[in-house]
Amino acid sequence: MRKGFLWGVLLAQVSFAFQDSDLDGVEDSVDRCPNTPILVLVDKYGCPVKEGFRGRLYLRVGGGVIEDEGRSSTFSLLSLAYSYRELYLSFTTRYYLNDPGMGDSSLFLGYSDFLTERLYVLPGLRVKIPTGDSKYSDGNVDLTPSVATDYLLDGYDIFTFLGYTFRGDPALKDTLSLSVGGGYDVTSKFYLSLSYDLSESAVRSDWNHYLSLFTLYDISDRFYATLRYSRGLNQEATDNSLTFRIGIRF
Repeated sequence: MRKGFLWGVLLAQVSFAFQDSDLDGVEDSVDRCPNTPILVLVDKYGCPVKEGFRGRLYLRVGGGVIEDEGRSSTFSLLSLAYSYRELYLSFTTRYYLNDPGMGDSSLFLGYSDFLTERLYVLPGLRVKIPTGDSKYSDGNVDLTPSVATDYLLDGYDIFTFLGYTFRGDPALKDTLSLSVGGGYDVTSKFYLSLSYDLSESAVRSDWNHYLSLFTLYDISDRFYATLRYSRGLNQEATDNSLTFRIGIRF
């Protein structure tokens, strides 16, 4: 499955001589159920497994570093996710290492489906949970409804993301986030994408501009690794951000 720009939720494993339009791992020539949503588990014929299907669980661990104006902060990450048919639920939390302390957590619920044979959409809602220490959290709940789209081509994809955050802290303004980019299946196991990201500042009238690189490598059917690097393009944006994760599918 293509994890791509959405977290990793959406990896398409498409090789140069392998056509799989609905990205379920079953070649089109033998797929009896075309246009199966990406998060649905299928049998060898490409049809959803319904009897006894209990969904799929994902565990991701990793960490990263944020660098801005000569200062850096390192952190560890833990994420649990569960998918059942078109529904997707995930929980993510982080812990800062160089100045030890718990960061905020987030809960995401989304619904994935194909609008057309090639256009995939994922509307969802992210909830920021104030689990962080006072130095890393404002102690408020934020709500971010969003919609992500992915248009699939032969080995390529073009994606967009739109989100709006309703801040729980009255001292901060609600903010808009936008992203557009494209990806390419370099091999059947390696996916690479590049995106241009915009996020509105919660305290100023400025926008933060970023260029982001994302890679996903399927180590095996069960294990995969992701790497995301973002570079700030203007003075208001964070200079550099790097995140690495190892994922396990159950």
